[in-house]
Amino acid sequence: MDRRLRQFLAVAEAGNVSAAADAMNVSQPTVSVNIRKLEEIHGVPLFERSSRGVVLTEYGQILYEHARVMARLNSHANAEIQARKLADRPALKIGCGHAWWPLFVRKAVGDFRKENTDTIVHVEICSSFDGLRHLMSGDVQCFIGSRVVGISEGLAFSFERLFDVEDAYFVRAGHPLTKGKARRQDLTRYPRLDVAPLVNRHLGIINAPGYVVEPDWTHPLRTPLSTNSVMAGLNLLQESDAYLVYPVAVAPEFSTAEVVVLDVEDRPRDRIQIGIYTLSDLSIPDVILPFLRDLRQCDYSRLMSFDVL
Repeated sequence: MDRRLRQFLAVAEAGNVSAAADAMNVSQPTVSVNIRKLEEIHGVPLFERSSRGVVLTEYGQILYEHARVMARLNSHANAEIQARKLADRPALKIGCGHAWWPLFVRKAVGDFRKENTDTIVHVEICSSFDGLRHLMSGDVQCFIGSRVVGISEGLAFSFERLFDVEDAYFVRAGHPLTKGKARRQDLTRYPRLDVAPLVNRHLGIINAPGYVVEPDWTHPLRTPLSTNSVMAGLNLLQESDAYLVYPVAVAPEFSTAEVVVLDVEDRPRDRIQIGIYTLSDLSIPDVILPFLRDLRQCDYSRLMSFDVL
């Protein structure tokens, strides 16, 4: 927008040339000269001047109303231009399982940003079920999380394994079962907490019912606690005698919330695959290739077993 019109609007709204000049960080003589030029262009006085300041004339009021419209249009145009410039920048859009952001994905994203300063970065923290939904819809370009069992046929997901991890039983510090070694049978006296459970919106992705065999440490007849938030899950553990089955790799993070690993003698030794999901029927965007390369080169040995304890 023409600077003379911007200064005219400032004077009209301030009612004082000096105040308008200060607000725009220009000299008072510069503003006075530009107002006189506008009056010469239109051939009419735009302000009535007095010792107390200035007020718009009828002619000035007409110009003021149109100048305000021009200012709004200019602002909207600039906003659209900036939005388009932003949309044209390369973008890294990733999904990440709740457990893995603090353990290794956060560092990988930070390293990527240092090397790709002009790239927009969006991170979606969610369950593996929701991660696959975001991948299908194009909200993310890849998802880092646990391998999902029972994916519906015909869905074009590709999974690349990074490492395997063991599950552990987590309870609040001071839980009755922390006084000694426990067995899985002991857990039947306590409710199980599910973080990011399977819900109706996932049924188009996962075969149901019975998409996975129910492990023998769960209690189908017992109404469990459930949440889609790890933070809320920690709060629920802190405030109850519930237990959570979750990757042992998060034990150091959970310990800061006074949630500890339960020593279960006959715990299952099954390992869960953690890796990268992409869409197999689409080429991987060039922008995420450096990020994926860094993930493949990470050392995950510290996350893979009970050695983290």
